[in-house]
Amino acid sequence: MHPRIIIADDHPVVLHGIRIVLERHQMCVTGAAADGAGLLDLVAQQPCHAVLTDLFMPGTGPDGPELLEALRQQHPALPVVVLTGARHPGLLDGLLRDGVQGLVDKSADFAELPQALRAVMAGKVFVSHQLRRLLQSRDLLFPRPQAPLSAREQQVVQLLGEGLNVNAIAEHIGRSAKTISRQKAEAMRKLGLDNNQELYDYLQAQRG
Repeated sequence: MHPRIIIADDHPVVLHGIRIVLERHQMCVTGAAADGAGLLDLVAQQPCHAVLTDLFMPGTGPDGPELLEALRQQHPALPVVVLTGARHPGLLDGLLRDGVQGLVDKSADFAELPQALRAVMAGKVFVSHQLRRLLQSRDLLFPRPQAPLSAREQQVVQLLGEGLNVNAIAEHIGRSAKTISRQKAEAMRKLGLDNNQELYDYLQAQRG
């Protein structure tokens, strides 16, 4: 199955170009928005694997960091890549600290768009080359403290460590398997684990 991506930018030509690039890289653009309100509506209505959005878009709804905060509150496990022409190191570093997983410079090569989306969908952080150099020049790009697990994520990890699978955990605590899978994925992302084998090794180490 091709990854489903929702994109947002206030320039129709940019949206068209992004769609062409992503589809050439075996990604399915399931929706496109021109402002913050449209993006939030799309994400609420259509399931997707990641969002690629411009940072500042005139129009209705929240914009800039406020839009990203709304996405984070309403869809905490959804990976977000920001496409931006901003050059203020403090702003860019703040976006990363606030949980944005990907930053792509608007002047970057188009190939960085699918690279960024694949990275964030794998639970990694992606910063395009020019923005990385900018942040490093100000000593702002450095490892960040591990985000704490929520109480429900901790519960899921604990039950996985006791040998229960996703379906068994869902039945045990009265949540859907889809919810448990999402909480498992978010816990793995926060723990820096890329696959089930790494999760298994982590759980074994915790037992020891």
